[in-house]
Amino acid sequence: MLVDSIFKMPMNDASVTLELLRYRYDELVSRTDTLPYYFNLRTPEVYSIDGVLGQLPQNFFKSKATTTDEAASLQELNRVAFTMALFGWQGHNHDRLGDQHGSVSCQACFRVLGLWLFKSKAINEAGEETVAAPVNCLDVVTEHRDYCPWRNAISQSGLNSTTGALPGWEAILRVIKNDHYLRTNKEGSAKKQRIQRPQTPQRQQTPEVVDELDDADAKSIRDEEDKKRWARLRRVKSLFNTKNNKKV
Repeated sequence: MLVDSIFKMPMNDASVTLELLRYRYDELVSRTDTLPYYFNLRTPEVYSIDGVLGQLPQNFFKSKATTTDEAASLQELNRVAFTMALFGWQGHNHDRLGDQHGSVSCQACFRVLGLWLFKSKAINEAGEETVAAPVNCLDVVTEHRDYCPWRNAISQSGLNSTTGALPGWEAILRVIKNDHYLRTNKEGSAKKQRIQRPQTPQRQQTPEVVDELDDADAKSIRDEEDKKRWARLRRVKSLFNTKNNKKV
């Protein structure tokens, strides 16, 4: 039985889902200086950022204004911004005060987080925390409100039961995985067809053997060939002369 839910997020179209993910990511990247460190985040155990990155389209992080390749794009990847965007967080824009670079929010449950609460106060040269943040960690799932579709499977699925239902963060992981599967199979089939396609046979060309000769040897060979040709011509001529004599 379906239940009415104003919180359900449409994720049927993979291209739209990926476009919105990139939009949230870009908003968070603009807040790089205020984002927590990656070790300040708490994510579900099944989440593997490297696994997800490997399933994204090759041009996902490529800027529309530049022609940087995939390797350069991944090198500049902000893992904190991507993880938070994947779990439904984006930059917070206040109705009256405008863009708030020190805050993020969820557009599904309207939860607003002050980033300074979750970022370590100080780290050493090795990147280790020396002064802890006011809040132990930023849990990218549980910081959403209880009814939020990013966290709540019933809200996202519109079902009365959680059987077969997925919260938003799991749903988007499945969308990315399925899109990768369909895309790679399509590319693989196209490549296989190109390999199996019969090609027009081409005439074999006899390789030319070129010997490196000096001038004297070349002249000697040419003279020998000329002698053979004149000898053949004389034999042919003599045959015709014999026939003419017989006729006379």
